[in-house]
Formats: sequence, C-alpha cells, structure tokens
Amino acid sequence: MATEDSMDVTIGQSNSTMSSQDLIVPGAGAIDITPNVDGGVLKEILREGVGDDGPFEGEQVFVHYLGQLPDGTKFDSSRDRGDKFDFVLGKGRVIKAWDLGVATMKRGEVARFFCRSDYAYGETGSPPRIPPNATLVFEVELFDWKMEDISKAKDEGILRRTLKKGEGYTSPNEGALVNIHIVGRHNDIQFDDRSVQFNIGEGSEQDIPDGIEVALEKFKKGEKSLVKLSPAYGFGSKPMEKFNLPPNADLEYEVELKSFEKAKESWEFDVEEKIEQAKIFKDKGTQYFKEGKYSLASKQYSKIVSFLEFEKTLKDEKLKEKDQLLLAAHLNVSMCALKMENHIEARDSATKALEIDSENEKGLFRRGMAHSALAEPELALRDFEKIVSKDPNNKAALNQIAICKAKIKELTQREKQLYSNIFRKMAEQDKLACGNNSWSCGWWDDKQRGVNLDVDLKKVEREKQQELEMAKAQRRKEIAALRQRTQEIKKAREEAKRREEEAKRLEEESEQKVETFPENSNPPLSNCGVVEKK
Repeated sequence: MATEDSMDVTIGQSNSTMSSQDLIVPGAGAIDITPNVDGGVLKEILREGVGDDGPFEGEQVFVHYLGQLPDGTKFDSSRDRGDKFDFVLGKGRVIKAWDLGVATMKRGEVARFFCRSDYAYGETGSPPRIPPNATLVFEVELFDWKMEDISKAKDEGILRRTLKKGEGYTSPNEGALVNIHIVGRHNDIQFDDRSVQFNIGEGSEQDIPDGIEVALEKFKKGEKSLVKLSPAYGFGSKPMEKFNLPPNADLEYEVELKSFEKAKESWEFDVEEKIEQAKIFKDKGTQYFKEGKYSLASKQYSKIVSFLEFEKTLKDEKLKEKDQLLLAAHLNVSMCALKMENHIEARDSATKALEIDSENEKGLFRRGMAHSALAEPELALRDFEKIVSKDPNNKAALNQIAICKAKIKELTQREKQLYSNIFRKMAEQDKLACGNNSWSCGWWDDKQRGVNLDVDLKKVEREKQQELEMAKAQRRKEIAALRQRTQEIKKAREEAKRREEEAKRLEEESEQKVETFPENSNPPLSNCGVVEKK
C-alpha cells in the first residue's frame, strides 16, 4: 500500500505531458473508459495495482485524490485534509467520471483521469473553484473497498457484491413468492446448487438461511449477486448435517433472483381484509407450531401484530375481534419464544398480552416462566400467585410457586453466606487487633485504628437487614427501569418499522414516476465532497 510520499513520487513520474502553455494533457497510454467511447473520460495508469479484483457497484471505496484544472491549478486534495475519501460506488453519489473511473481500478493502483465537463460539473461548474464547462484532471489512488453491508443491524453479517444488475424498481417484500437459483460454498467447497421457490419469511422450510431472505429484499428482478453470511445469519451454532456444515460456519452464496411476486403490504388491505388475513396468519402459525417449527410459527404470529397493532378505526364487535386476535398473537409469540429459550422476548410478548387482558392466566403463567428463567423468582412468584388467587386449584401455578419459593430461599441463603463470610473476616481482624488468641465482639474502627467493643449485636443485625432490604429494593427498581426501557425500545423499533414500510411504499410510487435525465447529464447528488456535482 502506497504512502503519501510514494504517491507524490509516483505522480512525479507520470507519462502525461505538458504543452508549451503548461497544460496537463493525456499521455500516449491513456484509454477511453466511457461506455459509448465518446472520449468523455480518459484514464492513464500511473502505477499498476495488484490482484485481479476491483470494486463493484454498491461497495464502499477508499481513495486519496488530487483535483486540478488542465493548467495545473489545484482545486482540492484529500491528502491536504489528511483523511482518505470514501463513497459508495456506482450510486450517483459522486460525479459520473468517478463512478466510471474508480470501477476500473485495482487495489493500490494510481491513475489519472481526464474528465470532460459533461462527466463532471457540466455547464454550471462549481464556483468559485471550478469554472463552467471545465475539463478536470484527477489523480486517484485506490486503497481498499468493502462489500455492501445490507444487514439491518449494519454489523457486516450480510455482505453483497452485485455481479449482474437487476431490472425495474421494486424488490421482494416479506411474504413475497420468489424463484431463485443459489450456489452455496463454505471454505471454497460447494455444498448447495439448486433452483428453489418459496415465500420470504418461510425460507427455512427449504433450508434457506435467514440472511439470504434478508438479502433478497434488496434484490431486483434478474439480479445476480455474491452474498456472504456470518454464522448468525447462516445456520447458527448448530451443524447443518444435510449439507455437511460444521457449527458457526461462514457461508458464501451466489444468488440469482429469477422472478418474484410481491405480497400485499398491510396498508394495501382495508380493515376487513386485515382481520381476515390475520386469521390466515394465525392458522398458518398454529400449523407450524404443531410441527415444532417455532421460529416460523413466531413469524406468522408476529405478522398479526404488524397488521393490527396500529389499527385504531374499529368499533364494537370488530374491535373485540381485533383485540382477541392481538391477544392470541402476543400469547403465541411468547410461547414460541419460551420454546426457543428466548426468555426476554417471551416476557415482553406476555406483558403485551397482559396489557390487553390483565387477568389472562396464560399471559401471567408465560411471563412468570420467563421471569423465572431470567433469575427473577420474586417477579415470577407474583405472577403465579395472581393466577392462584383466581384459580386456587391451578396445579401448574402451585408447582411453580413452590419452585419460586425454593429459589428465593436458596438466594437468601447465599446472601446470608456472603454476609457471614464478610463478618468472619471482620472477626479475624478483631482477633489480630487484640494481639492474643481471645475473640472479641466488635468491629474494626478505622478512625480509632482498633476494635470497637461497644457493640449492640441486635442493632448490627437490624442494620444489616435494612441494608439487605435496601439493596433488594434498588435491584427491583433497576429491573423495572430496564424492563420499561426495553419496552420503549421495542415500541420505537416497531414504529420505525411501520414508518420504514410507509417510506418504502412512497419510494416505490416515486420510482415509478422517476425523472429521466438526458444522456450526458448528471443527476442531483448528495453532499459528499468537492467531487460531487454542485
């Protein structure tokens, strides 16, 4: 990788020539890289790069550059600022010449690009540094690039490289019927090669990893891309015996989206249709649950929530029907989460069910089980005792009450043992301070640097108990605050998802009415440095 000093040396050895008017002009080795070979962008390699690969559209590239007018006037330099410049390639976020030019480079390459005004800033220029209709000269060094991160968490768990662009403006959505061809590899060994059709959200029925389903929601029809998955988005910590894959395997897929049929979005249904669709989700989820496919079942029940949670227009019997469907959905999500040992989601979903029906025994029991699994026996005990107050013969709740009391007793004994150890150490200090083998009742007094023997043992015990109760009360407050914060975050995420769906709908509507730009013009660009079109 070249340093700044080596860059300067390399540029100094350029094959470009200067005319008698000291203009920078292309050397004999410059080539036309425009698609129509119209001379709009000429490239001259100043230093060859390494390897065979270059960056692809959608990938984040990292460069240093020097921008000059043909007379040698410098108008910008990333090196002067001390930071590399990065941008997403091929998305129109920089001038057209940059999207074309950087896509032809290799890692470590240094190149000079001669950019005609219609591939740069056009008739208006970028005052005051770039005049109208200006041809520009850029010297660019490509350091590195990253594959496009399309994971929702932006944790680089799903990376995409577009091998062939798709067509149109729309992409599959949750529930869409997709027809794809995939080739899967692990450590360069192929383990899968097939065409498959499925509904997004139910790909695991066809042994499709979750990460591929997430990626497909970014694809266009006909697109072919390389997709890399971390274990969390692949098959996880369990071995996939069907494909002879070990636990925690990193995966690489070539995915081609042959065709798809979008599922109707929730906003496309009227109120009556939403309720009917929710019933279909419920039946489908129940079938998956009976088959032990808890993740798929949970997705179906969660769709009920997304369809009905924010529906505020229903009244009377329809309102009751909606609430009953939502109640069942939250309860069933909680049960699925318990089966998958996702105890936080189990607790939160049960709590949402209890917001609809505070006396619901299933909601109380499932939240109690989640609390118990989260080492919160006091909170679990409250839920189980509330069940028994309504149904004294509920054997399952009575059994859990006994378990919770045993856990609380065990925790109390541990706390007593902890305090006992502390006081035993203090007593050891007393004995050493007395200078003899006799034991004294008291404690070490730092101010007196000795043992205080004027001790009210009952008072000490009371104070110890008070401190213990205060600690427990503080812990309960912290748990309550954490639970409230978790609920707030979940509500915020749900609202963000709803807004994202609405924005996606509006975006698709606007894309269908997209403005057509003349062949040699640049679209409006976002702010990304001097190389953007102003």
